[in-house]
Amino acid sequence: MYIRNLRKPSPNKNVFKFASTKMGEVILCESTLEFDACFHHEYNDEIESYGSQPQGFKYEFNGKVLPYTPDALILYKNGVHKYHEYKPYSKISSTLFRDKFEAKRQTSLTMGIDLILVTDRQIRVNPILNNLKLLHRYSGVYGVSKVQVELLKIIRYSETIKLNDVSSQCNLSIGETRSFIYGLIHKGFLKADLGKEDLSNNPTLRAV
Repeated sequence: MYIRNLRKPSPNKNVFKFASTKMGEVILCESTLEFDACFHHEYNDEIESYGSQPQGFKYEFNGKVLPYTPDALILYKNGVHKYHEYKPYSKISSTLFRDKFEAKRQTSLTMGIDLILVTDRQIRVNPILNNLKLLHRYSGVYGVSKVQVELLKIIRYSETIKLNDVSSQCNLSIGETRSFIYGLIHKGFLKADLGKEDLSNNPTLRAV
């Protein structure tokens, strides 16, 4: 077992930093695909915790013992751990890649943790990824303002309501309304269908 240190400076390595409210720390990522995956983990209610470049392991392939570090370790709220490996879809078709991945997975299974292959086709799906990135911009705003409390009352009374209607009822500009609403969605007070509706347009809102 070993741990790769992404904090160690390297002229040949780009490191991307994801500020996680859920984890209360900055998560270091080796690729933009790994970075984009963090947005999904951050807002997935089934995930308890996650981190990049966890403790690695060695596996056997073609008579050789090789080192391997998964891209992420995910802990779900049901207690299940899973390793993730992120790859562009264009890189996974070769027989060599698939055979090596299966060897890694079989080794991880002996450790009691499944290894899951996740591609850009699963991560870079819109509008959901753009919506999650938009919400993440408001992750550093703490507390709930008086205006947001009033917005929540209106939305709870209406059960479901369009963002533009909230703006009209509260006599707020669309920009102000979006800012308040995004903060409430990020904090878990409101819900919108992030997989179908674009938050930058006129999504349907409901209180949690």
